[in-house]
Amino acid sequence: MVKSTENLLSHHLKNDKDMPYPDFDAMWNQISQDQERCPALHVSGTREYAGRRIQFKKTVLIGTAAVVLLATPVYAAVHYNWDDLLDGRSGIQHALQMELGQQLNQSMTLDGVTLTLDTAFTDDNRTVILYTLDPGKYTGDNIEFSSIGLQGEDGKLIEGRYNHVFDSDESKFKGYFETEWTPQGKLADVHFTVSGIQMLVPAEAPLTIDPLQKKVQNFNIDKDGLGTLEVSAFNDKQNQVMLSTSLTFEQPEVRDYAFPQVIIYDHDGNVIKGSTGGVFGTPGDHGEYTAEQYYSLETLKQSAASYVLAYNRQESQVKQAFNIDIQLDKTEMLSGTSTRALNLPMEGLPEGALIKEAIITPTQIRVIISHQEKYMPLSYVNYTLDVEGATLHGGLMNGGLEYETELRFEVTPGMEVNQDTPITLIASHKINRFHGEFEPVTLTQISEKPQQLDTVLGGYVVHWTYYRKDGDLYVERYSDNPRFGGVNQTYMIENGKRSYGNMSKIQFSGDGDNKGIDQYKQYTADTATVYPWAYSTEEPESEVSVQLQEKTK
Repeated sequence: MVKSTENLLSHHLKNDKDMPYPDFDAMWNQISQDQERCPALHVSGTREYAGRRIQFKKTVLIGTAAVVLLATPVYAAVHYNWDDLLDGRSGIQHALQMELGQQLNQSMTLDGVTLTLDTAFTDDNRTVILYTLDPGKYTGDNIEFSSIGLQGEDGKLIEGRYNHVFDSDESKFKGYFETEWTPQGKLADVHFTVSGIQMLVPAEAPLTIDPLQKKVQNFNIDKDGLGTLEVSAFNDKQNQVMLSTSLTFEQPEVRDYAFPQVIIYDHDGNVIKGSTGGVFGTPGDHGEYTAEQYYSLETLKQSAASYVLAYNRQESQVKQAFNIDIQLDKTEMLSGTSTRALNLPMEGLPEGALIKEAIITPTQIRVIISHQEKYMPLSYVNYTLDVEGATLHGGLMNGGLEYETELRFEVTPGMEVNQDTPITLIASHKINRFHGEFEPVTLTQISEKPQQLDTVLGGYVVHWTYYRKDGDLYVERYSDNPRFGGVNQTYMIENGKRSYGNMSKIQFSGDGDNKGIDQYKQYTADTATVYPWAYSTEEPESEVSVQLQEKTK
């Protein structure tokens, strides 16, 4: 097993309304597909960050005296506009328009904070619950939950994702909880549970980063549970700079809600935008929070006035757990649910892999691919469904199953899909992955001065740059040919065993960037022999389609 990053989480902290916000759904899809680049890499977590914005404004306070009210029906139900929350969840918007949701209207108050469960959507693909959270007289920038989920009769927590936005008109947070779990029968009695509601406020710590500094730069934050921030700047021939950061924590629990990010201000106090999307929240070897951010070096030279570490600070917390008893009922949703048994081949899938079935519900279409290889990566980057001329964009869902991979597609408002509706799966931008014993690369005269050499791998010229920085050996590689997907990771052989380099730069399939950087800690020798573990090539123009029509018996 490759020694590499585990449980990759992509988090982003937003400081300015004009700052571009990454597509986390797309990012998570890319991460799911890239398990082959980094076999120990997979997505986990309970939060959904797509579309969320943390505005740095006011302070949040909450009282300490606790008042507990039993969960009771809310008889005067309020009809909210959920569209701003459900961007990217068009299937739930569709169900709302069709009035298919199950009205819950259950509420509970703790410490002056009221949690209300509004509507549930339960079908054969997933369970989604819309909720509101009223902080009472205490208003704030953002809230986080230490834990959220459903509990069945066995008491085990059914985890999922959540997302919420602040409704300034109602002075409440509107949110949804989503899980792939669904009742086996039509009805299920469960507890909706939320614990550790954290009231968060924005904070900043000043930094004196020099993007031209070749050495590692360290900053002792030493407040709000944060420890030391390590910053490394990597420049390339395209006049871009990557700021690679690693933050330790004096209090480990802070990692769950701080979401730190380096922010750069210009002379007018505006946030300087990155040149491309970043990667946030990759755990380091000892629990550090690492990130990669990309900027134009020329822009930083001309415009950067100050650097800060922006993060969330916990102002207060409601420690009592909210537990609301509900009965989920998917009877109404079953009227628009059907399953197509397919077992269809698709070009690009390994031998024995088949498109097993498609499960169609009023909110979502789930396509399941079965395979004989554990956690098999799919060969394409992009997936869409053609439904009678309408295009549904979807992607991989990391369900944690060893021998099945899921593609999920949101139904759009106004769309009607039944057992006989023509559906075609279209996959594009093919990735070819190669494993084996590859020729080693010999690095000589290792010093702080970067050395360069070229090799050929799979018919592509690969440029290698290596150097020592603060006692560590860094090995960079890339190809000028965009059809070369990159070397996923390198290793050395020490005492007959493989020693893998730590990835200082995460790689994603299909993003147009095939550069990788590995770090070998405290490497003192002046020569080294490194081996490519695996590499990939790309065919952006490649496209295949399969009609998802159930075979007649």
